[in-house]
Amino acid sequence: MRGRPGARRLPPAVLAAAALLALLALLAGAPATLAGPTVPELVEVADIENLAASPDGRLVAFRVQRPSIERNSYAIEWRVADLAAGRTVRIAGGGDPIYGDAGPLEMEPPIWSPDGRFLYYRALVDGAIGIWRAAADGSGSRPIVVGDADVERLETSADGQALLYRTGPARDAIARAERSEYDEGILVDESVDLSQNLFRGAFVNGRLASQRLIGRWYQRSGLLWKAPRLQHRLDLPSLREPEPEPVPAPPVTPLVPTPNLFRLSARSVAGDAATLDDPGEAPRLEVRRAATGQIVRCGAAPCRTGRIVALAWRPEHDQILFTAQDRFYRQSLYLWDVAGGRVRLAARGDGLLGGGRDPFQPCALTPGFAVCVTAGAVSPPRLERIALERGARALLLDPNEALRGRAMPRVEQLSWKLADGRSATGTILTPAGAGGRAPLFVHHYQCPGYLRGGTGDEFPFAPMVDAGFVVACLNMVPFDEPRDGLGRYSAALASVERLVDLLAARGLIDRGRVGMGGFSAGSEATMWVAINSKLLSAAAIASAQYDPSTYWTQAVRGRNFAQVMRDFLQLGAPEETPERWKLIAPSLNVSRIAAPLLMQLPEQEARMASELHGRLTNGTTPVEMYAFPDEGHVKIQPRHRHAVYRRNLDWFRYWLQDHVDPDPARAEQYRRWEALRLRRAGSAAK
Repeated sequence: MRGRPGARRLPPAVLAAAALLALLALLAGAPATLAGPTVPELVEVADIENLAASPDGRLVAFRVQRPSIERNSYAIEWRVADLAAGRTVRIAGGGDPIYGDAGPLEMEPPIWSPDGRFLYYRALVDGAIGIWRAAADGSGSRPIVVGDADVERLETSADGQALLYRTGPARDAIARAERSEYDEGILVDESVDLSQNLFRGAFVNGRLASQRLIGRWYQRSGLLWKAPRLQHRLDLPSLREPEPEPVPAPPVTPLVPTPNLFRLSARSVAGDAATLDDPGEAPRLEVRRAATGQIVRCGAAPCRTGRIVALAWRPEHDQILFTAQDRFYRQSLYLWDVAGGRVRLAARGDGLLGGGRDPFQPCALTPGFAVCVTAGAVSPPRLERIALERGARALLLDPNEALRGRAMPRVEQLSWKLADGRSATGTILTPAGAGGRAPLFVHHYQCPGYLRGGTGDEFPFAPMVDAGFVVACLNMVPFDEPRDGLGRYSAALASVERLVDLLAARGLIDRGRVGMGGFSAGSEATMWVAINSKLLSAAAIASAQYDPSTYWTQAVRGRNFAQVMRDFLQLGAPEETPERWKLIAPSLNVSRIAAPLLMQLPEQEARMASELHGRLTNGTTPVEMYAFPDEGHVKIQPRHRHAVYRRNLDWFRYWLQDHVDPDPARAEQYRRWEALRLRRAGSAAK
């Protein structure tokens, strides 16, 4: 490589010395070489979702979605993997994110054309959700259907020759209806949740829109959710369609408490139906033959034990690939030869081995391969090809490759017995080369796949380990009776108590420096532990709690809120079951909450936490609450996720390590926290 014309060439010895000085300067200013992923890097971990195999089995399409803090959105792209060549190619952008009702991005596999040349998928582009077509060879993409109304649902016809899609009300009609009730006032009935921003306070089909409760717990939809829809049929060879047919709005399925929470099914090309009933301790996997009605049941041990979470037929074979999951969310793939009755192990993983971040999504199957997203406790998602006959595995795409060279904490998966005989499980992350007794952070809910922030993505595990914490991610103790909410709380406390005893006995942790945080049911468990024990020196929650002050705002006639509260927690109206409320409601137990509490809540839930927050501010227990605008149950905006991660890290480091970050931008935060500490100390001294 030529230098700049006329530049004087330095002697080799001088160049070597300069290089050494530059390297030393770089190392002096760089973070420790053992540092793991940072808070921004955790926020921007890429996920792989929506896998779909081509009709001939040569290709698998999938979507990669990466959050961007700078854009406060997601970069979405469609890619295709050539299984024979072992490489992937980007074929199209995916548009802007379409958020689901509960928060995360909607999942919807693409549809292949019968000849395997094109993929069809929904995309949000320029404010409209339409149907786009991308060439599988990467030669281009274009919109096929874009109209005045958003495409709400897309599927293929039974013969595979047409696209069936449904459109909702026109976007202009929705906007006019929202503005009309803004001007006229909003009738507060059973569909209106007064805890959320009533005018365009949440995302619906990619835009901030007004929402309504639609009858199932806190399930929400747009303002005109009851309006009729139009059902369309688009012929794939010609891209023509007849006039659409009006259809009623999709029915609402009521929430019915039942031990059998889901049923798995899959259908072969020949019409044979595979079903799995009562997945759990005693699953029943069987096939009903379409031609004869004969039922074939799998009697092998893998079909009868463990937990089966996904099913798929293997193309061109009379075989079913099912995914079994152990108590640590480690997944394995098994092939069941239906006619022969044999079951064999096809692949084993150290974490998730399926169709994405959701543990219940199956791998994409071709006659020869399973294409799976793999992710472990400290291994971020990547895409692998698994040969179904030989078991050989090959990497297809690693969008998080940069993180794999970083320091990894030690991973230990523990199981321990509770007093009632049930087993608790969890994944323990400890700093590499750790010595002495460290502070402990406990997260309680579920721990599948890559443990970036726990369920809900609220707590930055890797930076906490880098800061010297032992991090324990605990799984909820299995329960046969889903209505026993109080039993789950008690089991969570017993699980945390026993874990602290075990880790303290091993000299790993300082039992005087234990923090806990959670989201949704995990936040309820956190508050139960804070109220009913002296284990915690700091706590943080991401969701509202059940308090009397919010009961009547939610128990409006016509909703099932009151029935669900009675079924799951045995709570009636506050005046009807006051003792039960006293037992469960954190706001009625603030005198027993000693751990400093950080509350980082979505706007839709923050108002429901006002009693707990207000009572704590009038006491001496340190408390601080943040509300995040335009957020539902799960926070979806990358900048909000970044703020939540950073503040949770600062909070636990402050209370458990006496650490104050020198960043001037955070000085005011620490001044507030120090004032809270001094107020509590002053009260204790009296």
